[in-house]
Amino acid sequence: MIHPWNRPLWERLQARPDGPAGAVLLAGPRGVGKRAFACMLAQGILCGGPQVGGEPCGACASCRLFETGSHPDFRLIEPASDEAEAEAPALATGGGPPALRGARAIIVSQVRELSEFLAVTSHLGGAKVVLIQPAERMHLSAANALLKTLEEPTTGTVFILVADRPHQLPSTVRSRCFRVDFPIPQRDIALDWLAAKGMDHPEIALAHAGFAPLAAERLGSSGFWSRRRALNELLVSPNSNRGDLAVRVGAEEVPMLCQLLYRWCYDLVSLRLANQVRYNPDYAENLRRLADNADVLQLDSLMKDLIAAARALEHPLNPRLVIEQLAIRYARMIANQES
Repeated sequence: MIHPWNRPLWERLQARPDGPAGAVLLAGPRGVGKRAFACMLAQGILCGGPQVGGEPCGACASCRLFETGSHPDFRLIEPASDEAEAEAPALATGGGPPALRGARAIIVSQVRELSEFLAVTSHLGGAKVVLIQPAERMHLSAANALLKTLEEPTTGTVFILVADRPHQLPSTVRSRCFRVDFPIPQRDIALDWLAAKGMDHPEIALAHAGFAPLAAERLGSSGFWSRRRALNELLVSPNSNRGDLAVRVGAEEVPMLCQLLYRWCYDLVSLRLANQVRYNPDYAENLRRLADNADVLQLDSLMKDLIAAARALEHPLNPRLVIEQLAIRYARMIANQES
């Protein structure tokens, strides 16, 4: 589907005299609809009878194959799992097997295995499409292997790269793609879309999701609201032992705890410097009480360490120990202010 805020991008891309380029880079933050856009673009290119605006008809044999994840002229490349990386995984097709989803990196063997796909003619007599997402997860060797293919493009094949952090792609790859930048949608449009989805507190969800509406929508099914409420009650209660913050959450909740604590500190600093609350407007009064005597320099130092801790969570360290130290620092800092 094409989300309403991305409709102008779709129309500009389809208005190109020669249609979509041989390689397209869809770049922008997570949660703004790039992946849905990419799938619609791929299906439209493969469709046997696309509509006037370039959207797929949804009824032809090609569309039916695409929607079931079994189109022979489509390849989806996503990061390989630890097990797949060790075993040189087979190429993901259609929707991709579960073993290749939600993993870490796109490895060179996945890109090299495209050679056979590119060498044969289209099974349905039309175009062929390769979708790579997130493209910035390619190892350098995989990116170099892709570059060779982009330098010598195969007639009738379209590459679609989706990147949340396009600056992490080699410049040589970026320069060979027609780039479409996806901005954060206007706040009113995003809020209306979330309200139509029936989301509670869309303003708060949107702020916590970096103003990306799809990311805000996903918060409703992630346990975010209950964890946020529990953490915030600990942060504002004068009788709570804030040093127990890391102990009272599961290990899988530590990344969210790290983010929420950072945003709480951000609001304290924002109140002190600009009298504004961004992330927690429903706790504005509690935050104002704490911010009255808050030390901005200490909060700034803690926020920097929280950013470093969030990065460390991607490595095989003990995340609970890291966040426990930061939570104790916050507890001591607030205790000193309250005294």
